[in-house]
Amino acid sequence: MFTLRTPCSLLPALALLLCPLAVQAKQPTPTIDVTARLVNIPGKFPADELYDYAYVMQYQVEGGAMDKQTILVAHYKPRRARAEIDDNMKKVVGGSLRRFEVGALHRLTLTASMREVWKGAVVDEFFDTDRKSKRYFCLKADLADGK
Repeated sequence: MFTLRTPCSLLPALALLLCPLAVQAKQPTPTIDVTARLVNIPGKFPADELYDYAYVMQYQVEGGAMDKQTILVAHYKPRRARAEIDDNMKKVVGGSLRRFEVGALHRLTLTASMREVWKGAVVDEFFDTDRKSKRYFCLKADLADGK
């Protein structure tokens, strides 16, 4: 029969079993870099003062592995220049883009794991006609030509 001499004799075994659970670090959200032309802003942006939101816009990718694909991208508070975002999303959203205009070519850093970085409201006027397409969340937006 097995007997324990001290309760502490189990600690090394217990530590070996539980240690992998304790040190599991959250993996960073995988990102995708694309150059894409903004082709559709389907309506007016809500006022920023009403609530925090992400707004879905349509892009056409130019070049790279996703060339010629149409993608839907959610931007946090698109009324604001990316550098002027000053709330808790400042650590997530960045870039030098000042405004969103149809026809502009953007350099975007995206994540396909939108709900990992944004759990708030999403204004998605494409949802009624396109429920299958993936919605990307934009982490960084710059003009592709640097202007």
